[in-house]
Amino acid sequence: MKKSSNKQLLMNKTGDEIQVALVEEGRLAELIIERPESRRSIGDIYLGRVHKVVEGLKAAFVDIGQKSDGFLHFSDVGTTNEDYRALIEDDDDDESVGVDDSDDDEAPKSESAISSNGKAAARSGGKRTSADEQAKAEKRQSYTQMIAGKLKPNDSILVQVIKEPISSKGSRLTSDITIAGRFMVLLPFGGGQVAVSRRVIVRKERARLKKLVRSMLPEGFGAIIRTVAEDQEETLLKQDLEKLLAKWTQIEEKLQDAAPPQLIFKEDTIISSVLRDSLTSDVSEIVANSVSIHKETLNYIQWAAPEMVKNVSLYQGKLPLFEGYGIAKDVESIFSRKVWLKSGGYIIIEHTEAMVVVDVNSGRYAAKREQEENSLKTNLEAAREIVRQLRLRDIGGIIVVDFIDMLDQKNAKKVYDSMKTELRNDRAKSNILPMSDFGIMQITRERIRPSLMQRMGDQCPACGGTGVVQARFTTINQIERWLRKYALQHPMKFQQLDLYVSPTVVEPLQNSDLKTEMKWFLQHMLFVQVKPDESLRSDDFRFYSRKNNKDITAEYGDI
Repeated sequence: MKKSSNKQLLMNKTGDEIQVALVEEGRLAELIIERPESRRSIGDIYLGRVHKVVEGLKAAFVDIGQKSDGFLHFSDVGTTNEDYRALIEDDDDDESVGVDDSDDDEAPKSESAISSNGKAAARSGGKRTSADEQAKAEKRQSYTQMIAGKLKPNDSILVQVIKEPISSKGSRLTSDITIAGRFMVLLPFGGGQVAVSRRVIVRKERARLKKLVRSMLPEGFGAIIRTVAEDQEETLLKQDLEKLLAKWTQIEEKLQDAAPPQLIFKEDTIISSVLRDSLTSDVSEIVANSVSIHKETLNYIQWAAPEMVKNVSLYQGKLPLFEGYGIAKDVESIFSRKVWLKSGGYIIIEHTEAMVVVDVNSGRYAAKREQEENSLKTNLEAAREIVRQLRLRDIGGIIVVDFIDMLDQKNAKKVYDSMKTELRNDRAKSNILPMSDFGIMQITRERIRPSLMQRMGDQCPACGGTGVVQARFTTINQIERWLRKYALQHPMKFQQLDLYVSPTVVEPLQNSDLKTEMKWFLQHMLFVQVKPDESLRSDDFRFYSRKNNKDITAEYGDI
């Protein structure tokens, strides 16, 4: 097992599946998996067709050729340019594109940002007056009506995916188009605005980058300069910009004869995307087990970071790549509900429709120390592990954590501060609230695609994803209610029926004191023969008429 204080990128290809692992301190920190049937769509650009506009939701539903219409909120519709109309040569179309705030970097705000004036007033004027609130509401209503007037059913619109479909919801879309590069993000409709990542702290360097990029940009374009551009030479920045402009030219050309819904631009491969977003100076090793991936990686790094070419290697070990680097068990643990802590405590991770719930337990460690001290130590360890699991499993949305109860508010503050510190290392945006009196902490984490468990796992056929199956005797009670209804609705006696149930339900039916089939005959004057069926769940059953072998379950009663 290899350990390093630095980061490692491990690229594993097995069949059609590609797995990219980010390893920190010898432990798996992030895992990205791509299969042919679940390719990433974040950043893809479509020429879509407006299906319907719902002013009450302040949104439009756009057909981009996926199973469900994409969701375009009015706040994601640019209102500052007319460039899009010129691109598709449609005089009746009035859509336009603004500026996007992406990559957790500082970006210029478009005029479409709702209530930005209200926020500024709140910062400068203390409490908001009722007149301020009314003005804000009127401005929002005016903005909503303006956008609703621009978007009409069957209109064509250029949109970009910013969040992949999750469950039954379609993709989240924006018309503020951005094209991400290694050192900057190009804003085709940015209006000459240039912003620098907040993580570039040195004022002199920020000014240099702004001046340099502004001098390179064609008229009307904008850019967000990324953190990795810090201290980079002009030549590299220029090459990156030229690549981005070439991509935009291809988009323009494809738009000329495009008909909605149509994919106009596909984001980079998973390898290029990961290298673009994760390649930093503290990545000490980049290993691939595939010749093609190794070649693609070398080509990218020779351009983006030639000094790191020496860190790239083709894996030659006898063991599979992840086993050779000691992270195979970490990968397998992603699908486990229970995650053990070194102290002997553990956390339970449960997915629900609306949120993810994490429960912290002290386990066998509880009796070894004074209770408050033990609770604090377990909670601090759990906070670190929870953030690691959020990154590893790519869990987003609302997360509720039930920590072990502590009496001292100072200890609760320590856990909160620890959680905030750990989340700073997470590239996904998040918000966190202090621990409540009940020991509950609420977190929201940016979710741009379904979690790894949702993408890579199948729903359990036995429990339907609930983790609990219906008790066998509950199923038997349902069967007996069905028989009573059937007997009332079908007065003919001595009918012959076949009952198919799961083998797990057959057992209690056969082991009762009075044989169940005889009991049912005496109660209902029906001949019922019980038969096992492996394909049925424990909460399901099927009645067939033996006369014509017809399924009558739904016909003569509720299941």
